[in-house]
Amino acid sequence: MQPREQTMPYLTVLIALLLASLSEPLSLEHLRHLDWQRDIRSGQRCPAKCQREQCPDPRLLQSCQWGQVRDLCGCCWECGNGEGQLCDLEPRTGSTFFGQCAEGLRCKAPRRDPTTKADPKPVCVCTKQEIFCGTDGKTYENICQLRAVQRRLGEQKKVTVAHHGPCRAKPVITYAPGDIIALEGSNILLSCEVSSYPVASIQWKKEGDSTFLASEDSNRATQASGGPRRFELTGWLQLHKVGPDDAGVYTCAARNTFGETSASARLRVIHRGSQTGRELPEGKNEAHSTSINEAESEDDEDYEGQPSGYMHL
Repeated sequence: MQPREQTMPYLTVLIALLLASLSEPLSLEHLRHLDWQRDIRSGQRCPAKCQREQCPDPRLLQSCQWGQVRDLCGCCWECGNGEGQLCDLEPRTGSTFFGQCAEGLRCKAPRRDPTTKADPKPVCVCTKQEIFCGTDGKTYENICQLRAVQRRLGEQKKVTVAHHGPCRAKPVITYAPGDIIALEGSNILLSCEVSSYPVASIQWKKEGDSTFLASEDSNRATQASGGPRRFELTGWLQLHKVGPDDAGVYTCAARNTFGETSASARLRVIHRGSQTGRELPEGKNEAHSTSINEAESEDDEDYEGQPSGYMHL
């Protein structure tokens, strides 16, 4: 038996770790690491009898976003891991830690990136990669995403499959250009992200002009590219060495066969020698949708109202 003086430091460390673990409330995701079968390691078997009294309270699992699955021993219910979440690739031949994928998903290791030495971590992937249009008018890349929404909304706002393939509708601007204040002579970049099917076209127009801006014209250039997500298109408007004549309101207009939509942003050009110009920070600065006096709080901005303009000095 060890002397009391030798055991005290270990007890102190153990108590400190225990208190630290209780300092924050446990989230639902931690439940999968606390139940009894997580002590099973390679070479060990499940208990002969299921000890359900040691299972998590089923009421705590009602909010599982991706549904519930039986544990490795087929005894307790636990939250299944969702799309893109880490998982145990071969839980029956090794230790279990991350948990199992929910119904309709399988654990798969991504392809190894030759540019990095790190091994890719296995994640849950939906077994059926088929696009659906929901009755809520939103496009889902697979049935697993639709099921997750169904569980979250419940029976009161039931969402079902309207038809196979993406929803056909007029464009929706998912990221609008934001107002920007720029120093004279700066290079400006405004961007606009649009989601739609059929994929929309994006054009830019300046207030007061009767026609859309050309792809390349004097100090202005426009460009569009697919992404960042599926069925999305991103458009850019670049202004090179802006001057007073470039100030004004610029509109991103998106159109497809089902309709059109638009969003606008105002560009203010400040003389470098002015007081406002001297107060602007040097270097590359993210644009602000508020005025120079910060009259509106940035906390009031939603996703679609966030700025997407940049200033290059």
